[in-house]
Amino acid sequence: MSPITTQNNWSLRKEIFDYLVGQIENGQLKPGAFINVRQLTEELNVSRTPLREALAQMEVQGLVTIMPQRGVLINVLTYDDLLDLFEIIGALESQAVMTVFDRISNAKINAMERCNRKMFKAIEKGKNREFHETNIHLHKIFLDLSPNRELTIYVGNLKLRLFGFALKSYRDRFKRAIVEEHDVFLKLLKAGEGKAASDYLKDVHWKFNHPDNFIRPDTVNNGKPGNN
Repeated sequence: MSPITTQNNWSLRKEIFDYLVGQIENGQLKPGAFINVRQLTEELNVSRTPLREALAQMEVQGLVTIMPQRGVLINVLTYDDLLDLFEIIGALESQAVMTVFDRISNAKINAMERCNRKMFKAIEKGKNREFHETNIHLHKIFLDLSPNRELTIYVGNLKLRLFGFALKSYRDRFKRAIVEEHDVFLKLLKAGEGKAASDYLKDVHWKFNHPDNFIRPDTVNNGKPGNN
C-alpha cells in the first residue's frame, strides 16, 4: 500500500474511499474479513478521522458493517441480498434506458455489441474477471448517457457489491444466458423499441429467474451463498 498524501479533508476521504473500494474490487479485501483500522491508518499514513468517514460512507452503501469494539466487517452477499440488488438495479437501469433512449446511437449499440462478443470469448477462455468487467462496461455505455449522476453512481456502487460474488459464483451457463439476454436487449434497441428494451432489462435480464443450479453449490448454504 502506498501512503495517501492528499491534504484536503474532503479529497482525502474520497481518496481513501476509492482506495478501499478498489481493494474490494481486486480481491485484496474479501467479504467476511475485518479491516484493521489502526493498521490501515499506518499503512496509508492518514489520521483516523478521514478513514472513519470513508468507512462510514461505505457502510451507508452496504459494503461494510462497523462493529464497535470489534472492527469493520466487509459484508458478505447473501442470496436474498442478490435478489434484492438485481431488482433494484433492474428498475434503475430500465428507467435510465427510457430517459436516454433517443441518445443511444448506432455507434453506442455497436460498442455494446463488441463488449458482448468479448464477454462470449471470455467465457470460452475461462477469464471470469474479464467477463464481469466487460459486462459492467457494456451497461455503463448507456448509463453514462444519463444526466442523473446520482443514479449512475448508485448503480455502480450496487454492482460493486455484486462483483466479488459474480467472480466466484456464476456458472458458465449463467454467463452464456447473460450474453444471450444482451443480444435480445441490443436487438430491441436497434429496432427502435425503447419501451420494450427498458422492460426487458427490468423484467427479464435483471429478474434472476434462473434455477439455483446456475450458481456454484459451494457458495450456497441453506439456499444462500455462504462465507468465503
